[in-house]
Amino acid sequence: MRFASAFLVLVLAAGCSSSTTVPSVVTTPSTFTITWPTLAFAQTAVGTTAAAPIAVTLSNYGTAAVPVTSVSTSNAAEFPFKSTCPIGGSLAPNSICQVTTSFIPSATGARAGTLTINANSATQTFDLTGTGVAAVTPRLSIDMTTGPPSTIFTLTVSGATPSGTLTLNTIFTAPGTPGVLTTTTGWAIDAAGNSTIASNSDSVGTYESWVIDVVTGASSNHVTHTVK
Repeated sequence: MRFASAFLVLVLAAGCSSSTTVPSVVTTPSTFTITWPTLAFAQTAVGTTAAAPIAVTLSNYGTAAVPVTSVSTSNAAEFPFKSTCPIGGSLAPNSICQVTTSFIPSATGARAGTLTINANSATQTFDLTGTGVAAVTPRLSIDMTTGPPSTIFTLTVSGATPSGTLTLNTIFTAPGTPGVLTTTTGWAIDAAGNSTIASNSDSVGTYESWVIDVVTGASSNHVTHTVK
């Protein structure tokens, strides 16, 4: 019986040693992305800033910080940038930052620049493009200033971007009431930079009108006509 007991103890000891485990380690990798909507700016008048900047977004969805080593541009004069990113530092987990580039053409024609972002131990380049156009100042005139209801008033625009479009803004003020702004878009400009806009109304009151060149953002002078 003593031999049997000794054998049983050895078997139990062996069973205990075989059940020992090593704790597992789970590592979640950092998920880092760079996204952008476009790299081409709209036509912009020389010496002015494009209406819509381009934002490159850096996103860190992981659990570890991502280094943002540097950001630079090859053409700082025409494609300057500003950044919310911790340049020279690290982008924290579950956070985003942006590098926003503007376009300020110094001459007409095609313009280009390269934005370079060094982040997450890799270098990404972005080829920015834009077109500079000659600056224009739309001018507006009116063929008459007063008339009865249904009178057709003709607005004449000159000096706008050839073959571009205009936005017409009109503030209508009825007697004894505050003015109400109405905006309409898509008014065509001919190849010489001119446009004619005809309008009429049965509503008695004063109409203050002006146009904005969609390409350049330039605004015309204001003109006023009255229906009475």
